[in-house]
Amino acid sequence: MKVGVVGATGVVGQEMLRLLEKSPLGEEPPHLLASSRSAGQKVAWRDQELTVHCLDENADLGGLDISLMAAGSDTARQWAPRFVVAGGAVVDNSSAFRLDDQVPLVIPEVNPEMISKGPGIIANPNCSTIILLLALKPLWCLGPARIIADTYQAVSGAGRSGLEALEREGSGGEFRPGDPFPFPIHGNLFPAIGPVDDEGVTEEERKMLDETRKILSDPDIVVQGTCVRVPVARCHSIAVNLLFDESDPTRLEKAVELLKESPGVQFHDDPESPPTPGPLAGVHLVSVGRVRAPFSDSLQLWVVGDQLLKGAALNTVQIAELWSATN
Repeated sequence: MKVGVVGATGVVGQEMLRLLEKSPLGEEPPHLLASSRSAGQKVAWRDQELTVHCLDENADLGGLDISLMAAGSDTARQWAPRFVVAGGAVVDNSSAFRLDDQVPLVIPEVNPEMISKGPGIIANPNCSTIILLLALKPLWCLGPARIIADTYQAVSGAGRSGLEALEREGSGGEFRPGDPFPFPIHGNLFPAIGPVDDEGVTEEERKMLDETRKILSDPDIVVQGTCVRVPVARCHSIAVNLLFDESDPTRLEKAVELLKESPGVQFHDDPESPPTPGPLAGVHLVSVGRVRAPFSDSLQLWVVGDQLLKGAALNTVQIAELWSATN
């Protein structure tokens, strides 16, 4: 199985390469592609160095069975169809194809049956959506009527420039508007991630609603909340409130048992020792803690996940592994 990685020098691309080193997909070295700015760079992979090739009109796309794309939406729209025409499949980490009716949007623990066979595009959901649904899917059988999910999102969600901004400002450097944040991030936080639409909803908040509806195949799901950027390097956290039409004093016990048995989830029993982002950087599982039901018509939980791994690179590689197993 020959694998390509597009955007191999970025933060997510680098995580993909580390995962491929231990993946069945890494039996042979991946073919690395990136923009002209990164072309020619050498990237360490196992005990060798791989050369990054330029993704341009001269790029050789033939012979790639599946390619992992960690580039922006514009690059994905331009190039993903070309990989498919060349005979390969693509797992795209950008937002370009997520809401395309012809493209499956997949979280392997949630809807693996949607992974298509043969050449084609498979979309990787937004990082917050993935982390939310790892915790929500096992509880879906309880029938929540409404989901309120407030996110606390790490700066690495904005890529390398987000990490650099936090480090620069934390070292006494200047705040640079738009590079990449609209507000200072060190010692600060702000409830605005992406453009705001006519209803006052940010792009990040809208993604959680639209993608959840598509992944769970339910156009009537209501997901609302506030997405907040916080001065944390890595790992997104989400405060989740599930509201139900009926009271059920046994719902909390059921929820705990379901979460303990759910794939991809690490359950934290101790309410005074909840999961926090710092220690969970680099962890593959999504952690759930502080599960409680102070009112019998609701459930509350706290969810933390590494958005560079399960929220991006890991989910992408897992999709590719499942695709490979059936092709």
